[in-house]
Amino acid sequence: MRELTVSRALVAAGIAAGVAALVPHQVTYDKGFAPPWATLAGAALAVAFALRGSAWTGRIAAVLLLWAGGGAVLDAFRAFFWATGIPAGEFAQVNWGGASMRAAGLLAAGLVVAMLARGAEGPWRERPWLGYAAFALAFPYPLLKLYWSLGGTVARPDPYTEGFPYMESVMLAGGAVLSLALVQDWGRRLPRRALLVPAWTATGALVSMGALAGFGSLSQALGLTDGPVDFGAPASVAMVGTVYGSWLLFGLALGGATLTYQRLTR
Repeated sequence: MRELTVSRALVAAGIAAGVAALVPHQVTYDKGFAPPWATLAGAALAVAFALRGSAWTGRIAAVLLLWAGGGAVLDAFRAFFWATGIPAGEFAQVNWGGASMRAAGLLAAGLVVAMLARGAEGPWRERPWLGYAAFALAFPYPLLKLYWSLGGTVARPDPYTEGFPYMESVMLAGGAVLSLALVQDWGRRLPRRALLVPAWTATGALVSMGALAGFGSLSQALGLTDGPVDFGAPASVAMVGTVYGSWLLFGLALGGATLTYQRLTR
């Protein structure tokens, strides 16, 4: 029954993503994000997978939809400032058409991954290295921002006007503790939902942002999209790739640790 519910939800999310991709919207801050055809293709494959398609159909759909959902986190932050009225300048403006497409795409991607995980065969075993890898990958970005705030100049944007990275420090502490809680004994004594909800939320945010940069840069390099990456500045490209790449790897490791925890504690 639960599998049928997930399947129906995936069909609904896939259709919603496809419809949102067909609605014309003006590209603004989302230049370089996934084009509508990626959402349409991913949505079509997701629906086919939900209707008893092959696992490979689901895997391809998941990749396309993760790309399509890239930027949903930025949309959410913009929507927050728009709704609360907190002064944020242009960051309080939301491209609602594109945001709807990305939100539906990210939701569909999560449901595809859930169905793929349910179809995995064989006994589930402990994979503590995933949690420890996620723990290590929580550090690079916050430490880089700390280095810049303390006066470091290597690869620092010019001008750099940000102060102490309070938010990044909170993210570091939260991500590190969460990663360890998923694989260590003391984490088993915590309420299960208290770990699963933030862990899956963080996984979706990290993977979607990493996919946004990775797929966006690749598609721009191949001439498929018109993005903001300046390939004439190799140092900047390398730094952006390192930051977003660490987010993607962090998200994948955290997602693997979360799935393992979920399967072993159900």
